[in-house]
Amino acid sequence: MPDLLLHHEDPAPQSRNQKGTVPLPERGQFPFLVFGLCLLSLFFLPLDTSLSVSQAAEPKVQVLSPKDGSQITQDQNIIFVSGKVASSAARSPNVDIALVIDLSGSTSQYAGVDFGEFSQLPDNLGSSGLGRPQISIGGMGIGGPPSRNLRNSILAAEVAASRRLLLQLNSQTTRVGVISFSEGARLLQPLTHDFEQVRRALDDILREGPHGGTNMVEGIRMGITELMGLGVSEKRVDAIKVEFLLTDGFPTLPIGAGKRAAPEDTNLAINAARLAGKAGIKVHVFALGDEALSFPRAAVGIAKESGGTYTPVSRPADVLAVVENISVVGVDYVQLVNQTLGQKATHLRLAADGFFSAAVQVAEGKNQIDVYVRASDGSSGRDTITVFYQTGNQKSLDLEVFLEREKKLKLEVERLGRTP
Repeated sequence: MPDLLLHHEDPAPQSRNQKGTVPLPERGQFPFLVFGLCLLSLFFLPLDTSLSVSQAAEPKVQVLSPKDGSQITQDQNIIFVSGKVASSAARSPNVDIALVIDLSGSTSQYAGVDFGEFSQLPDNLGSSGLGRPQISIGGMGIGGPPSRNLRNSILAAEVAASRRLLLQLNSQTTRVGVISFSEGARLLQPLTHDFEQVRRALDDILREGPHGGTNMVEGIRMGITELMGLGVSEKRVDAIKVEFLLTDGFPTLPIGAGKRAAPEDTNLAINAARLAGKAGIKVHVFALGDEALSFPRAAVGIAKESGGTYTPVSRPADVLAVVENISVVGVDYVQLVNQTLGQKATHLRLAADGFFSAAVQVAEGKNQIDVYVRASDGSSGRDTITVFYQTGNQKSLDLEVFLEREKKLKLEVERLGRTP
């Protein structure tokens, strides 16, 4: 199995490893009334009294294809297996993800590599791609020069990672929305099953380019509003709700006026994350680059108070290799084994929303395939199917598409290289 797909240190296991613009308020006109309704609604949320009981229960695992007892005839002796996993606490397979992306001026800095997929972007950032101004932390100025172009910027790394995540999600049960923040927050795409609209919204972020300060609190608040169904996005009561916050810095607005790291701005962002946690919304934070890692109080606090994860990435380009390691559904390990042959899956990918895909070698005749899963709380589960395989002339299109995509995803990260 490629190193890209490894997430745990277990010697045996394998685990997993991406419109129309909505009219939005101008800077300083965030819809506080809507956010206030969101806050008020939290007092009426039903308490989940089953959590302490369900933590010890087995996670859910279901093989969707092939069905148990299937007869498979094809020329490859490897079959494509797919399914869905979730923790026992998950109420439904539905997942809503808000991508909250920092496009402040500092995201124009160098990410560590050029992203070939953005070759159409100009060499020069132009007037819209302003380098980050000097920002004061305790009287000490920090900041650096902008990158040569958007193709190698931190903003490009954020967008590329979001696209990569989108490739692995299941659009039938998962919705994705896009929010950007700098001086304020903007909803570029409400939550939708149409991932092509999401890709266009991500393209719009690159076209807008880096600018302004870092109003992290408004980005988090807008994510809450949309995920709660109190904004433009349609409400889904039963969905698992999360924010993926990608940032290269720390809050500098509204108190710091975009020029200094005011403790009040950090506290506002952490308080917003605390509210998200009370609403059942986890905020998974990716802190990209030296600046974000030099002053991580906000990023760490946001993840902790919301129940999410904090992922520090010293070289911003490496976010492509780690963004897919977050499990939204509380299950972060899957293993498939053909017990008939005693062999594990040759390729395996577990997406953030709990859908997994694998290539499993089979023998002529009867094959027993076991799926083992482990939840984040340490509980484990299993599902078993039996398939009957015989050699034929047909090829499995699903298998070929999966293997080709895995090859491209692996090559993408290998091309970028890795820091020590």
